[in-house]
Amino acid sequence: MANMFSTFLKKKLLKKNQNLISLEEPYDVIKRLLAGVKVEGILDAGASHGKISERMLKKFPSADVYAFEPNPMYKKALTDYADREPRFHPQFMALSNEEGTASLNVTESAGNTSLLTPSDSLKEIDPEGSLIKETVEVPIVTIDNWVERNGNPSIELMKFDIQGYELVALEGAKKTLNDSTKIVYSEIWFNCPYEKGATLSSLDLFLREQGFELFDIYKPKYKKNKSQLMWANAIFIKEDLLKSIEGI
Repeated sequence: MANMFSTFLKKKLLKKNQNLISLEEPYDVIKRLLAGVKVEGILDAGASHGKISERMLKKFPSADVYAFEPNPMYKKALTDYADREPRFHPQFMALSNEEGTASLNVTESAGNTSLLTPSDSLKEIDPEGSLIKETVEVPIVTIDNWVERNGNPSIELMKFDIQGYELVALEGAKKTLNDSTKIVYSEIWFNCPYEKGATLSSLDLFLREQGFELFDIYKPKYKKNKSQLMWANAIFIKEDLLKSIEGI
């Protein structure tokens, strides 16, 4: 019924059979795509307060979530949730393509915090929220090395919301992407408001080289004057899973 209603709205309101704007809830789509997969592990990069991790745990009751969040302001909330939920495992570090430490730019608006520096574009979008209030040194790890050091958990689903650093983090996950990952759900940037931030074109090319295809795009956002498309969220699906699903 939900799919029929979505199709009706696309035709009647958007005047097209298809549109870049998906009217479906992406986490519902992810659950449907993974219906035939035993989901044991989920990686949540940019977990913030843990609400998305909590949602994914409900949708995948057999899975554990490994939530990566380097911003110190979220440590208590994530620790408290871990005390209540044994399947939730916070990791107070950032993901990268190398290991060591890096400078985290903590901004006035927590959602703009990044290992990258805000550009003039972000300052235009959010003048006050893009201001860097402090810079803190945080540990950085690669996904592949973290997985190996932690007993090689199977990671079927990865979610990224790390403000332009998605490609760098994924570059450190080639083995995991090949071994177990079926879905990557990520924030994508058409015009990245961070210095040296990756755009959709480079992220898509990298994931295709790892055997993934772009499945759909959700919740595109524009600059306040509606003149320029800036970012959205996207599902990337492993080619073998896509081929195995009927009715797509």
